[in-house]
Amino acid sequence: MKNITIKVLMIFISLSSILLTGCTRHAESNTWLVGDPVLLPGPEGSFDEIAVKDPSVVFYENMWHVFYTARDKNEYTTGYVSAKKQEDLQTAPRHELKTIRGKSRYGCAPQIFFFEPQNKWYLIFQNKDANYQPAFSTTTTISQPETWQNPIQLLQKDSPEKWIDFWVICDKKNVYLFYTQSQKDVIVRTTEIENFPTGWSAPEIALQGVHEAVHIYKVKDTQEYHMIYELKNETIRSFGIAVADDLNGPWHKVTDTYATGAQLKYTGQSKPWLEMISHGEVIRSDCNQLMEYQPDDCEWLIQGILKNDYQGSYAMLTWKLGIIKKAVR
Repeated sequence: MKNITIKVLMIFISLSSILLTGCTRHAESNTWLVGDPVLLPGPEGSFDEIAVKDPSVVFYENMWHVFYTARDKNEYTTGYVSAKKQEDLQTAPRHELKTIRGKSRYGCAPQIFFFEPQNKWYLIFQNKDANYQPAFSTTTTISQPETWQNPIQLLQKDSPEKWIDFWVICDKKNVYLFYTQSQKDVIVRTTEIENFPTGWSAPEIALQGVHEAVHIYKVKDTQEYHMIYELKNETIRSFGIAVADDLNGPWHKVTDTYATGAQLKYTGQSKPWLEMISHGEVIRSDCNQLMEYQPDDCEWLIQGILKNDYQGSYAMLTWKLGIIKKAVR
């Protein structure tokens, strides 16, 4: 019996070592290279004159397609811009997606992906209906902003808590919907691929102790999933990371310092434009529902701001969008 116990303990230690080894590269002190902003707020009177934030991005048919939360002096809405080069996004035509909304004009925190089983694009976003809820719109032509269909409620809100920042990812069988509840808990629901976008399960807590904006990706060519979550320490925003070998979990926090302002190293020509890292999206390996990426030298399109500009009403903060790239060791 003693020998069996020792063998079981050794197996457990071995498995734990494998997990920790796989996570070590994320727990190390990262350095993130920062170039110039790629998208600034628009001119006075435009739909994004105050801020551009919460980006979701895919590279498709030799074009960068960026969907983002836009803010003018009155309300949040969703914007779209595309260009062949990242550095050309700033001068490319911008479009307010006027169908991406709820009963009011408000619509934000978009997520874009191509759902291969149905051969169409999905844009997941939040509106203020029912005190914030998820909605979606579809198109077969991502490059034509006028083709997005009228939005449909993704899920009937069934609790009084605040839900925000909705994220969809799939494995081979199921679709998973993650979101933040009460700006502390990560909630997950599932449905089978053939039932999407309906048939959602009851909610389960996937992770606790975050602020908002969880984005989940599969590490390409592995059976490992990464959850990048946003933290808020007083006014300072940053990213942490958790890992799992299944979208059902369990999720294990690796570090709360995956990407922080202290890790930034400027490489651009303009003066520094951010001192904290907030809501963004990684540059994926593809644009489909699997949400795959390569973590070792990844790039993120994130919203950033200087500490001195982070004051007053949150709605009036002047967020900009730019690329941070993990420095290769």
